[in-house]
Amino acid sequence: MNNFFTLAFAALLCASNGLFAQSVVILSIPDVVAPEGTTEVCVPVVADTFPNIVTVQFSLEWDTTQLLFTELRLGDNPFSFDGMYSSMPVSNNIAISHIPADSRGITLDPGTVLFEACFNTTQMEGSSTITFDGFLPSEFAQDDGTFTAVPNTLNAGSISYGSDAAVSVLPGDTNDDQQVDHRDIINIGHIFNTSGPSRTSVSTAFAAQVATPWAGSFSSGLNYAEADASGNGTIDFEDLAVVRVNYGMTLNSAFNIAPDVSNEAGPVLSIESEEVLNAGEETTVTINLGEGSNPDAVGYALAFALEFDPSLVDLNSIRVDFDGSFLGDDLLNISQVNSRADGRLEIAASRKDQLNTTTPGGKVCTISFIPLNPGGSETSSLELDIIPNAFVRANQSEAAINGSSLDVEVQGSSAIREPSWAAELSIFPNPYTSGPLSIRGELPAFDAVKVLDQSGRLVKEWKGNFRQIDLENLPNATYLLQVEIAGEMVNRKVIKQ
Repeated sequence: MNNFFTLAFAALLCASNGLFAQSVVILSIPDVVAPEGTTEVCVPVVADTFPNIVTVQFSLEWDTTQLLFTELRLGDNPFSFDGMYSSMPVSNNIAISHIPADSRGITLDPGTVLFEACFNTTQMEGSSTITFDGFLPSEFAQDDGTFTAVPNTLNAGSISYGSDAAVSVLPGDTNDDQQVDHRDIINIGHIFNTSGPSRTSVSTAFAAQVATPWAGSFSSGLNYAEADASGNGTIDFEDLAVVRVNYGMTLNSAFNIAPDVSNEAGPVLSIESEEVLNAGEETTVTINLGEGSNPDAVGYALAFALEFDPSLVDLNSIRVDFDGSFLGDDLLNISQVNSRADGRLEIAASRKDQLNTTTPGGKVCTISFIPLNPGGSETSSLELDIIPNAFVRANQSEAAINGSSLDVEVQGSSAIREPSWAAELSIFPNPYTSGPLSIRGELPAFDAVKVLDQSGRLVKEWKGNFRQIDLENLPNATYLLQVEIAGEMVNRKVIKQ
């Protein structure tokens, strides 16, 4: 019984009782938007109410100047459609009719997709309504021992496509280079606190998400919606959090390291450090832009990388501090050791008030780390290279900036340079899973015990002589345990599994 039919016979069966006051069957097509570059778009036909239905008949109609039909996708095929359920009597219409093979009614949960209708777009930009008008009248019947026609409501939808209809967003990739790195916080800073439409299906997974275009665009032409990494409709700290979570992800065949934008005409990013560092002891270097009196150093945001030999630096000891930065006190910032490149710490900072700093350069941040001397030689050389990746003004224009390098001497071995009590220090169990983590050894009273993450950020702290601590609630990762006694600090790695 797969030929097209009308349900006039069923109408006669129920004529004496009259039709139901309310629709028994409700089908809907949503409004679907697709970003520029999309060539095929599918819309679902959704069963909002579908109780004990045994026969269906309806048509779909669209504008062939905007869409060309390609196929129906049955997916889970909840109504058991077979190969004879559809035909195209005309180019802008598809007719659907079906009775299940066992002629028994089927009840579908609200929201069940009957099938998807797929189309190719015909223009760069366009739209078409998708209605239930067309070749066959819409008719449905319930299985109550006889086929009884029931009233229905069919809600039309639409397809809109092109740059004015939708934006494709990769959460965390705010500059549309198909990957996430430190430069992606800059666009967040440019429009911080700006609001627009939230994404319908909010996900921060690194996969293309369709978003409604916002009212504004960056000077690059990108729509503001690209910076809404969280999808909540506001540019805020949640977007920075998504950049951190998705850092290093890419859709490119390989991760592209941010290019060196050094320009001799610009102020110099330089490293201020002691000439001699002690292996095994934490040291702090200062990153400066210019000398604090260069009007060309006035800006809004910057991004750069510190490159070094990773065998000569304890990566887990690195931490970055923006206190006293010439850019301001309340900054968006990020610092990440890029796992896609050896010995590369990527750093960025941005204001978020849409105003340039009035300070003509100076201190950008400090970087603390523990230098290593793995060969055990008396001295070794550590080269630190500053690679600028971006320097921008509040008006989103690019400004010139230059990089620099510095060689420092690393003296002695870790064991020689640690305080004498460090030889007694041990941690058990390590790796750690649960329960108390014991800090063992014949040691003087502790001033404090700290746990730092791999970026050097403080995770937990205990003030006083704590010999057992609990890390059970921390995510599995490698941390740096820091014990402080009489102003001297010793660091040990601890692995949480």
